[in-house]
Amino acid sequence: MAEGISRGVVERSQTDIAGCERIVRAVYDRRAQELFGFARRLGLSDDDASDAVQEAMLRLMRELSTGSVIDDPEAWSFRVLYRLGMDAHRLRRRIGDLGGRLSAVAAVRRGDDGDPAQRTGAGDVWREVDRLPARQRAVLYLRYRADLSFERIAAALGITAGAARGHASTGLATLRRRLGEEG
Repeated sequence: MAEGISRGVVERSQTDIAGCERIVRAVYDRRAQELFGFARRLGLSDDDASDAVQEAMLRLMRELSTGSVIDDPEAWSFRVLYRLGMDAHRLRRRIGDLGGRLSAVAAVRRGDDGDPAQRTGAGDVWREVDRLPARQRAVLYLRYRADLSFERIAAALGITAGAARGHASTGLATLRRRLGEEG
């Protein structure tokens, strides 16, 4: 009798784990590129961005396996990634390396060495987005690259939908002004 009970518990646990794995795999399959791009927009290197995406997926798996109900696993993953990115910036700031690292990331992103033949309108816009404050940059990336609604952006960043709209509006106004000034 005890054997049947313990076997039932093991089977149930394996079923629960399989369900968690399906959810995590679905989020990863649908959003891996956007999560990676978001991490890069937060200023992480390619390696750090990849690690952060994997860490977000591990945390999602861990949270789901504890029985937590996550209404929107995709938005939850973006929120975790945002926090991981901010933690990385805080750590760099503490060790005094932030300025150098961000300059290196910006130089790698530019990559066109100012060659007008290699520039595209979208590239110019995203370079300007990279110059915005972190919250505006995050909101614009999630809205226009990850195609999230303001409600999902709010859930991802831990702000209200109205605040997300406000950050988007302010960021877009700044972009229009800067891009208009440059021609």
